[in-house]
Amino acid sequence: MSVLTIRAYKRYATRLPVELHRPGRKTASGLLIELSQQGARISNLCRGKYEAGDILTISLPNGMEIEGTIRWAHDGLAGIRINRSLHLPEMRELLDLNRREQSGVEWRFGT
Repeated sequence: MSVLTIRAYKRYATRLPVELHRPGRKTASGLLIELSQQGARISNLCRGKYEAGDILTISLPNGMEIEGTIRWAHDGLAGIRINRSLHLPEMRELLDLNRREQSGVEWRFGT
C-alpha cells in the first residue's frame, strides 16, 4: 500500500559535506542529504549525542551558515528545522553548489 505525503515545501536530494556547531559541544561532521526551504536531513553524523530540541548551526562548503533546531535524531541521521526559511535564491545557490561538488565525482554503474 502506498502512502501519499503532502509537504509544504519541495525537498531536494543533495550530497554536501557539512559541519555542525552546537553551543558547548565539539564540532561534528555530517552529510547534507536532503534540503527544503524549512528543513534539512543530515546523515553520517559522528561525535556526540543528538537530541530533539538541540539548537545548532550548519556550516556549508561555500561558507554559508544555517541555524536550526533538531527535530529528530537516530542511527546517525537527524532532521533539522531551519529557523529562518531559505529564500529561493539561497536554495538555488545551494543546489548549484551541490551540482558543482558532484560534477567532479566519478560515478560507476553497471557490471
